[in-house]
Amino acid sequence: MNVEELFMTMVERQCSHLHLVPGSPIMMRKGPDMSPLDGYVLSPQDTQAVADMIMSEQLKVEFENNMQTDFSFSVPGLSRFRINCFRQRGSVGIVIATNPPAPPTIDELGLPDAFKKLVLEMDSGLVMITGPRGSGKAHTLAAIVSYLLEQRPCKIVSIENPIDFLHKNRKGVIAQREIGTDVPTYDQALRVLPYQGADVLVVTGVEEYNIAERIVSLSAGGNLVLCTSTSPGAMVLAQKLVDFYPPSLQDQAKVLLSVGLKAIISQTLCAKASGDGLAAAFELVVATPPVKELIREGKFSQIQSFMGTTGRETGMSTQELALRTLVKKNIITEQEGYKRAVRPNDFKKVLALPY
Repeated sequence: MNVEELFMTMVERQCSHLHLVPGSPIMMRKGPDMSPLDGYVLSPQDTQAVADMIMSEQLKVEFENNMQTDFSFSVPGLSRFRINCFRQRGSVGIVIATNPPAPPTIDELGLPDAFKKLVLEMDSGLVMITGPRGSGKAHTLAAIVSYLLEQRPCKIVSIENPIDFLHKNRKGVIAQREIGTDVPTYDQALRVLPYQGADVLVVTGVEEYNIAERIVSLSAGGNLVLCTSTSPGAMVLAQKLVDFYPPSLQDQAKVLLSVGLKAIISQTLCAKASGDGLAAAFELVVATPPVKELIREGKFSQIQSFMGTTGRETGMSTQELALRTLVKKNIITEQEGYKRAVRPNDFKKVLALPY
């Protein structure tokens, strides 16, 4: 099996993922749909051969020890690929994902105007990008980082697992550190951060207490921190950050989060009604004084209501409002809106509103 041809096929057919599982043809994902690449059914020997070709000796050791590994693989002049190899039924399964060769722009992604304005003006605080797995968080983060590098003479340090997009130094410079390749752990990367002269810190995959505690403290202390984390919505993420802390420290966490937070944007990808791709619905909460006060008090459900009412005056939006806009513009169908809504009953109520 020619691995280079697989990579070239992904780019040529503009598919986001290839799934290689013994007993099945190679399955290709493009948008929400999956289809076989061809009729050839993979054997355990086929997937093992692919894994052997793309894993370094160090990764092979990690795979044998952990029965899984996640890493990036670059093909010069083609693209950068994110690969997950794992054991299943005694054989090797592989998922290959790819991103465009260059980061998208803020305008290409259609980010809310209020969020774009905030990103372009801020010099401190915490900005969180969230959404379900596969919702495009890495693209949004890459667009923001790329813009900062183009517009500001700043130093950016990113801690990524793995690196999804390779950035070029422009007005600003960036040091991209990949967990497992450039530094062993998040803890070690964060520990030396004070000595690296960073104006902006970027952290992907904030899913553990030790990482969350450091980024919340750094942002409350006046640093500019951009992060991604997985959750279905903005307020779910805010509550999740607090819940990472031991119960005895959660009140302190709410205070620190209320001081440091600038914004949380949550995104959901929807299939377009035209069938020619995906559209993003963006939920946005901006840390205005009323929102900060509600965070300090732990009243996260009230923030959700505030976003859809008074918060709209400052550009905030709930997921339901964002989905409604896409439906009313005939970008997605009502059925797709219901399918993607985290709170279908709330979406139904919003869809029926006259405005």
